[in-house]
Amino acid sequence: MVVRDPLCVKRCFSRIRRSKLKKKWKKIPEFKFNNTGNILKRRILDCLANCDLDIAYSVLRKRQLYPNLRDKPQIMYNYLTGSLIAKIIGHYRVNDEVVVLVDKSLRGIQRENFDQYVVYKAFEHYSGEGVGNINFVVKHCDSKNEPCIQAADFFAGAVHRGYREGDFSCYELIERRIILEYDYFEGPKK
Repeated sequence: MVVRDPLCVKRCFSRIRRSKLKKKWKKIPEFKFNNTGNILKRRILDCLANCDLDIAYSVLRKRQLYPNLRDKPQIMYNYLTGSLIAKIIGHYRVNDEVVVLVDKSLRGIQRENFDQYVVYKAFEHYSGEGVGNINFVVKHCDSKNEPCIQAADFFAGAVHRGYREGDFSCYELIERRIILEYDYFEGPKK
């Protein structure tokens, strides 16, 4: 998710919390796509789709992976994240600063490996094209305190539901915000 106005994203979640919700939803620390009912999912996605942001995603089906990579999710996660960030940098022709917010799930050496690999992968294709001027920052944040990570979870959930279950009802709410769709075995769609 590429956000130009993070305050709008924060306001969406605040507005939803202030609306008529059951008591249990008002007290939860964060909204997650998989734990939210369909009506609330649609309200959240509809609000987020009206913010000044773009969505980019990549699709990789586990069955298409080499068997030796299926048991190494961290390697695949690092690769997919770095590759997607590289595509976003190329799409926007970024030449000043890139701040990547990541859910704080990695610890120690895994986090260091992730950070190093993502930076390497993001710049792999752009050496000599002014990328030396880019300030690249990776921040690991607690999703409970970061509405943009919660929003990214909702976008990922909508895309996942469409591809996995064939239910594109949530996807259709955000489709106009999608700028990059990349399927690793079928190529770019947008």
